[in-house]
Amino acid sequence: MRKRLAISFVAAGACLVVGWGDSIAIAASDDAKHAPSSDITAPLTKSTASDAPSASSKKSKTGKSPLKWRELEPGLAFGTFDAHIPSPVGDTKIAVLRIDPKRFRFRLLSASTMKHPRALPIDKWMREHKLVAAINAGMFEPNGDTVGYSRVGNNVLKPHRKRNYGSYFLAGLSNGKGKAKLPAATILDAECDKHARKTEKRYRIVMQSMRMISCKGENLWKKSQRIWSTAALAVDSEGNVLFIHSRSPWDVHDFIEVLIKMPLGITRAMYLEGGPEASLAIATESVNKMFLGSYETGLNENDSNTRAWALPNVIGIERVKNEKSQGQ
Repeated sequence: MRKRLAISFVAAGACLVVGWGDSIAIAASDDAKHAPSSDITAPLTKSTASDAPSASSKKSKTGKSPLKWRELEPGLAFGTFDAHIPSPVGDTKIAVLRIDPKRFRFRLLSASTMKHPRALPIDKWMREHKLVAAINAGMFEPNGDTVGYSRVGNNVLKPHRKRNYGSYFLAGLSNGKGKAKLPAATILDAECDKHARKTEKRYRIVMQSMRMISCKGENLWKKSQRIWSTAALAVDSEGNVLFIHSRSPWDVHDFIEVLIKMPLGITRAMYLEGGPEASLAIATESVNKMFLGSYETGLNENDSNTRAWALPNVIGIERVKNEKSQGQ
């Protein structure tokens, strides 16, 4: 989704700092941004949220009914959950991948690091970088740059910070004094975390985007008549990172209300992408699927998209062999 979202929704912001990835990004053409990929030949299968079964249940600390999760491997669980607010399109389900950041390394990948820079559909990002999962790395400019500030190590993707983007997702914690007191991954909120900029320097990758849920648990978006499929990122009360995808469209305010109502234990959340470009891919022994967006008011007002659209930037995860390798 274009920068138009950043202009239309100035309610709040989020900044993502992820770790260990050495890839970053300027990226492909505006045409690649809008045209769906014509080559979807990956072993990854296309899916709607309802395709994936759930297996285990976990009692919610909030006292609400427990969610059922499918454990894919140690530190990685997946579930599809019914929303309490019906969507006018699709199955009204939300797909969530729950990631233990102590077991998985986050990477921020971008087309600008390629020998011949080009945006890729998410299944190709997965294959080329041998990722376990991937999701949109926020919205992007016509030239492929991320809309908000972002960096990988000392390499800055986008130098300018957006004033209305107010939170930071941090991962890739560097070694040093005080490491034991800092989480492996978290989302900082500039409104509540007064030393966010200082803390950010302890992590390897940073990417800025809009806030959805504040550190006070507040829905930061206003109601709108515009609806679309959505990709988002959140952290929960146990320190897990959540990759979230809904093909069914809502206006973002209602989508956030759905997330707050679900017993996911979300403490903070940030917006990544919307419409047919919203993408989530998972490749494990038991789940090997792409979850694709479709509907977007004013752009693609249908639920018929079956192709992964080209993306200049993605956030991916790979397995960590041991904790000492994290942050390197």
